[in-house]
Amino acid sequence: MSAELRLLADGFAYRVRTFSSYDVNGYRFHTTRHEQRRPNRATTDSGVFTHGDDVVDYYRRVEEIYELSFYGCKPLNPIIFKCHWFDPAVTRKTPNLGLVEIRQDCELAGEDVYIMAQQATQVYYLPYPCQTKENLKGWYVVNKVSPHGKLPMPNDDDYVFNPNTYAREFFQEEGLEGTFAIDLTEPIRMEVDCERVVEGDDADEVENAKDMELLRQLHIGDVNYANIPPSDGANLIDMYDSDDPSYDPANPDHDEYF
Repeated sequence: MSAELRLLADGFAYRVRTFSSYDVNGYRFHTTRHEQRRPNRATTDSGVFTHGDDVVDYYRRVEEIYELSFYGCKPLNPIIFKCHWFDPAVTRKTPNLGLVEIRQDCELAGEDVYIMAQQATQVYYLPYPCQTKENLKGWYVVNKVSPHGKLPMPNDDDYVFNPNTYAREFFQEEGLEGTFAIDLTEPIRMEVDCERVVEGDDADEVENAKDMELLRQLHIGDVNYANIPPSDGANLIDMYDSDDPSYDPANPDHDEYF
């Protein structure tokens, strides 16, 4: 007999630890008792789903969380969830939509109410807003929760491929036909052809002959900044490269910058 099998055969300690919250498989599970103590909670984390050995899916809420202790050469401390399952026979499934509906007023009879924490997948249950229709009253839609920090494993349903050549086809949404243009010139006061769009007569006119000649040279790109007198260039925007490590803002008139 192996040491691990002997460890299990000897049984676990009668004294166990209990938890109201436990993190496993990328989920944080709470017991129903813990959630009932928080009436104003914004989330629910007690829903659990597991695949049975009989190829049946079981759904419930976590009632208790236990840590068992097996003593021996290799101490073992498994985490166990206690769940009284909803009756899987009273379940509606719509495979083409991936929809699963359960009733919480139908419990499965029997003593098999424990699973390992590693077997648990988190879900939550949403009732139908319309409870006046008999086919919706009392039914809850099962929604699976994505594990935190884990990406879902890809499966064959994600691809269309030829099993003989394994050539895959990926679905890509095509764009809409036609084109359209949005004119933001006026709202953001965009410059067009180096002339600012203005409203009314609020723009200032340039009357000084020297200024007009300077603007003309700037427009055609034929300006010599070295010939601009200091008085005329005082209002120009600083044209020096501030990324130049030799540029000294405290001494902007140094000859090496011209």
